[in-house]
Amino acid sequence: MIPSGGSDTPPVASQEQVKAAVKELVTAGDAKPGPVSTANLDVTTDELGFLLEPLTLSELKTEMSGWQGELQKAVGNLATAELESLKLNAEIEKTNADAPPLAEGETRELTPEQKSMVEKIAKLREIRTTISDRFREVMDAYEDKGGAPEDTTNYRAYVKDVGGVQVDTTNLHSALLTLKVWANAEDGGQRLLRRIVSVLLFTIGGIIAGWLISLIVNIALKRTHLTSKLMRIFLRRWIARLGGLVGFLFGLSWIGTNMTPILAGLGAAGFILAFALQNTISNFASGMLILFLRPFDAGDEIEAAGVSGEVEKVSLFSTHLSTSENRKVIVPNNKIWEDVIVNSTGADTRRLSLEVAVNAGKHSLDEAESLLRQVMEQHPDVLDDPTPSLTLSAMTDETYTFTCWPWVRTADRDRVRWELVSQFGRKLSVVKGTTAAS
Repeated sequence: MIPSGGSDTPPVASQEQVKAAVKELVTAGDAKPGPVSTANLDVTTDELGFLLEPLTLSELKTEMSGWQGELQKAVGNLATAELESLKLNAEIEKTNADAPPLAEGETRELTPEQKSMVEKIAKLREIRTTISDRFREVMDAYEDKGGAPEDTTNYRAYVKDVGGVQVDTTNLHSALLTLKVWANAEDGGQRLLRRIVSVLLFTIGGIIAGWLISLIVNIALKRTHLTSKLMRIFLRRWIARLGGLVGFLFGLSWIGTNMTPILAGLGAAGFILAFALQNTISNFASGMLILFLRPFDAGDEIEAAGVSGEVEKVSLFSTHLSTSENRKVIVPNNKIWEDVIVNSTGADTRRLSLEVAVNAGKHSLDEAESLLRQVMEQHPDVLDDPTPSLTLSAMTDETYTFTCWPWVRTADRDRVRWELVSQFGRKLSVVKGTTAAS
């Protein structure tokens, strides 16, 4: 371009000016854009989220690098202040060494300079914590957009390493004041308290939600009659516990805890425990089979694994029985499932087997049979269908031995058995009588 109104000859540039101009153009072309989210270190979580939303993975890497730089500056300022405080405490302690000794139980108060230094350090810690929190949010955004967790491992390790509170244990007043300031700080004790309360609230909420869900499930299963009472008790107990665990994990996630290593640790621990506790796992599997296949239910009388008694409950690993002597017996589920299970109360009705020996000298055969039938048929709790029956099982010159088979409701079997034996004794001249259940 030729300037208007001037000479036709353009101004001559020196070789140095040309080199400088070319270098400036090259530098401007190769320059990489800097981080945009670090312009305001006090940016709120919502504002930071909007700033990070349109960024790509490569741009988020730039943001992470920028926040690490800001955190490094904040940690450097804090370390400098803590070193100054340490030197100040040492000088004051050296000065107090020449002062008269304190009375027993008396301690020296902090100087204004020491108090000011503690407050300055608390402010710097607050800045460091704020930057650390925003740094973590940027890393989370990077991983949410598909970034490899390996790319943030070193960053997270750095944030963890530079955190915490350094307490000067050589000066009791300084240490107590540091802890007091930390406890009252927004980013210190108050923040920790809020996190603890949040986790507790989530856990309690999970337990309540689990309890309500278990109540609904229990009512639904009771109406459908698809599961045993043992299964309903088991589900009611463990759904509530599972709700508490889920609430606890949600609480940890809510306060910003990285759940990936926790879940990975739980998976690894479960894998190791599966090998170390094979018998326990076998008991657990047997317990699940007992609950789902329902060979017995709560309140049933069973014989299994060499013991007999009334079933009280089935836990994850064992079955609890109560014997007729009121002894509590706990049997591993695996032992019960691998053995023959005899359920004495699995059916609604039972047949009693009563053997009665009648004195042949006082009753004729027909009379004895008639009286035995009459006693069974007139008893109000002996069922008409199936009808009671009897047979002459043995006969000698002295006795007629009959076997009686009345049918009764399972819940009434013991009472009816002894009532029939008693009435047989009153109606007939019984030489001996024995009872058995079949």
